[in-house]
Amino acid sequence: MAVTLSHQSALDAIRMLRCEGINMHEMDAVSLAAPSAWVGTRLNMRNFSPDVWRWQRPSDKQPLHILVPNAQFRMRGKGIVTHVDAEADSVLWIDERSRVVHPELLFLQMAEILPSPSLVMLGLELCGHFSRQAEEPLMGDIVDGLPAATTVKRLEKYLADFKGARGLRKARMALQYVCDHAASAPEAVLATMFGLDPAEGGYGLGPMVLNDRVELNDAGSWVKAKTRYPDLMFAFAPVGLNYDGFKHFDIKDLMAAVDEFSRLDGEDQAEARNTLKEKLLTMRAKVLDDNMRDRQLAAQGRIVFSVTKEDLTDIEHLDALVRQVLSCANKVFGTAVEQHLKTLDDSSNTRERGELLAALAPHAGFGASSHGKL
Repeated sequence: MAVTLSHQSALDAIRMLRCEGINMHEMDAVSLAAPSAWVGTRLNMRNFSPDVWRWQRPSDKQPLHILVPNAQFRMRGKGIVTHVDAEADSVLWIDERSRVVHPELLFLQMAEILPSPSLVMLGLELCGHFSRQAEEPLMGDIVDGLPAATTVKRLEKYLADFKGARGLRKARMALQYVCDHAASAPEAVLATMFGLDPAEGGYGLGPMVLNDRVELNDAGSWVKAKTRYPDLMFAFAPVGLNYDGFKHFDIKDLMAAVDEFSRLDGEDQAEARNTLKEKLLTMRAKVLDDNMRDRQLAAQGRIVFSVTKEDLTDIEHLDALVRQVLSCANKVFGTAVEQHLKTLDDSSNTRERGELLAALAPHAGFGASSHGKL
């Protein structure tokens, strides 16, 4: 039998697998078994050499966490932390040397380690279509367009079957703020900030729905889209948000095309000019589609605000956006927003909101998180 990765080691492995495009729902479930050596007669550092072991190697700085079914199988090797769970009925098979706990058990395990806001973010990642990198979860590139690792319903069912597990209460509380279908890390940040209770540093604007399918009835439109998927819609009014970050318009590729055009001459420059024109036309088409999207959603009675990366760089910016959303909900749809405005006006909450935003949105220029390793 092989080693079963658990806790932080399992999270790192699941992120690596998802970034490689592995669909967690298609992995085989197997029984949790005692670890055994594949090099020599007992597990030691030779078993974790790079030529036979693809995952993190045990070390004092970054221990390897493994799961065993019984205390008699505890390992006491240097840099190895053993967890015992007799109730873990199944894990996911990776290869002949490694297994990993399934995403539902991982969420419960990480409730022992992460503070609540970071646990909510992890839930949004596991139930969403993006993954952080295992090596640099905070500041590294984030991979989008992935199959979700699990769903809110699966997490709810899994946690409901437990009695008295460590971290269970915290996991259930955090799950209240987790939604399916987050398409990107910025969407997860917004959902966490807007959903969390003010006592946790959030705005308390939940519940909300992410990337809900909206059927269009817009025969007069020259853009033939039949459906739209606003990033986030609130429940208190038909008001929502779409996040338009730097990736949205491919500015980096455009600048590269400009640099290439400036560097070349003659026939090479003519070819570079055509490439630059194509980039500009693509960006213009995206602008037009975004404008039509907002008009089509408005025609369906839904008002959707654009959110930019700059809105996540300062809590005053995000507070201003929330005030605009609340003003729209009140003036257009008659929603009572007094209590939410009181929360915004209470300066004692502003600092905590700012610290939480800085912890959750390092890609907006905040640096490492003080809320634990996401």
